[in-house]
Amino acid sequence: MAVIALRRGTSGVRTVVLVIALIAGFFTLRSGLAFLLATPATAEFALRIDPTNTNALSVDANERLKTVELGAPAAQLAADSKRILEHSPYEVVALRNIGIITASNDDEKGAAKLLGLAARLSLRDYLTHAWLLDYRFRTNEVAPAVKEADILLRQDDQNWPVILPALIALTRDPRIIHPLATTLARRPYWRSTFLTRLGSDNPHPEVTFALLTRLKAIGSAAGKDELDTYFTNSADRVSPRELFAQWTALLPPSAAAAGKGLLREGDFTGLDASPPFNWRLYPRDGVYAERGKGPAGMGNALYVSYSGERETVFANQELVLPAGHYRFAGRVYAEDAIEAGVFRWSIACMTKGATGILATVPINPAPGQLGRYSVEFNVPSKCDQQVLALSGTARDTTFERLALYVDDLNLTHVR
Repeated sequence: MAVIALRRGTSGVRTVVLVIALIAGFFTLRSGLAFLLATPATAEFALRIDPTNTNALSVDANERLKTVELGAPAAQLAADSKRILEHSPYEVVALRNIGIITASNDDEKGAAKLLGLAARLSLRDYLTHAWLLDYRFRTNEVAPAVKEADILLRQDDQNWPVILPALIALTRDPRIIHPLATTLARRPYWRSTFLTRLGSDNPHPEVTFALLTRLKAIGSAAGKDELDTYFTNSADRVSPRELFAQWTALLPPSAAAAGKGLLREGDFTGLDASPPFNWRLYPRDGVYAERGKGPAGMGNALYVSYSGERETVFANQELVLPAGHYRFAGRVYAEDAIEAGVFRWSIACMTKGATGILATVPINPAPGQLGRYSVEFNVPSKCDQQVLALSGTARDTTFERLALYVDDLNLTHVR
């Protein structure tokens, strides 16, 4: 928390809002400070019954802290808080009030000692830990700052709209990588939300990628759901080759081999990885596109089916192939006869200024038999990003359902 600095010796009444104005403008006041446990009227009534009731004194002090004035009112609040401590030496609210008033009097080091003690006594006081989060980071205590953020995020998910953007803003500093990765590796329940938001906002791409790499190195790699937004939003920021290098680097150990080939998951066994360099399937009403066991002679396969009513893309995968000559091949099975050219694979260039079809290969299997197909094609030097897609054409003659299985895909660099 950054306490609003006020000049001393000014005339007139100055209202001091001794609450949160946190890091880089990302932190805002908690409306109404709803975490307080009692109303002023309740506290006032309790104090009339028992002037030494520390709970009532704390609630009363909490209310007064919202709009306390410097000078005599602040001194009186500090004195009342000290009186609370005489009756209850470990009263967190009293320690925090004195600490915040101390900070408002330009003694942040003294305030840090008091608020540090209050923080050790309670993990639940929002103002204490919010002030320490800001102070720790401003004084280059990055690891303690991450610890305070973790405490605040664990307190209540209502803190997330304030604390998560602030923590994302702190990723501008590379020193945060190790302590933040260590905290995330413990898998706090705010982890996935944070990584998803970080990938979406990604204000500091180099640090974000370094953090994700560090998580993988310490055995707590980000999962597909935690990485999807990162890769989706990074596609417009980096070149296809750089994006593919990052995608490969962040693959889970079980899928690391997938990043070494020209084509991923040619056997359709399933790959727990984010788009865009794995298969994307497009099932919808009347269209099937799913992995599953193929018929005899096939293992895992991609099963596709549709009525032929309109042009349909069943699946595609982005590629990053260097310029050269390539051969694409695969295997297919269909139970029923299929008209020539109804199903086809196509390979297209996606690079701006060089878009176009590089190759197509129709799939026309004999009914009830495993068949093979292949095509050779060239990738020009100006094409640095391609897409491989399986699609079906629109047919006017009949709308009977057509289906087939494909597997054993292979892509080789011929020359």
